[in-house]
Amino acid sequence: MTAAKRAWEAATLVVTLSALAVSGVLLNWGAEYYKVLALNIVVFSCYLYVVYKRYHVEMVPEKDLALFDDPDDLRILCDIYGLSASGGPIILKQRLKDFSRKNRESSFVWVAPRAVHSLRSALEVNVAPEEPPRASDEPKKVSTLVMEMVSVGPSGRAPSGMLVGGRPRSSARLATIGSCPVCESRLPKGSAACPECGADLEFYAVLSESKLGKLLLAEKAEARRRKLRYPVSPPRDA
Repeated sequence: MTAAKRAWEAATLVVTLSALAVSGVLLNWGAEYYKVLALNIVVFSCYLYVVYKRYHVEMVPEKDLALFDDPDDLRILCDIYGLSASGGPIILKQRLKDFSRKNRESSFVWVAPRAVHSLRSALEVNVAPEEPPRASDEPKKVSTLVMEMVSVGPSGRAPSGMLVGGRPRSSARLATIGSCPVCESRLPKGSAACPECGADLEFYAVLSESKLGKLLLAEKAEARRRKLRYPVSPPRDA
């Protein structure tokens, strides 16, 4: 069981206890039983729907991870999946590959925001320890990573130009993109990359069709807004 799934179990426990407490208060105030029951059904239905729709996201296959060459994207993916976001691009990508191999039998995986993980830590829910990783799932040594880089060569979307999920690029799809999926700036006709932020328009447009892509782009846009809100001042001359 993943840490995110355990975190949601803790959050569901808190929601359940809160709903029971509110129901008890309403019944003591003279509310009719069937109305309280209907209210609980609505609350739990909304809660489960929101959690499932937003936080049960796609698992990026190992072969598609080579398409992510932006270090910010790799850090955001690690953060979404509940992995450590420290280290350089090579370490981040290898960490994601290890996670993908560990969950290779699943197309979707549960993720949770930091607040839910913090709630689980605060409650200290007693759960069974995770199974030790198999030998094939253990992180590779740095020497192995270097050998892979030498043997495989630099990664990137060129020259094949394939997109996430093995989808080919299409001029018809590109023509329908009116604004940048990352910075939301208006685009001149025929642009393959955003002139404002340099984003690969078709890559992020296809990615945004998934729940994982929506989460990644939301984090990416928020990070960009923070940079614009707090610009870095140039160093003063001594």
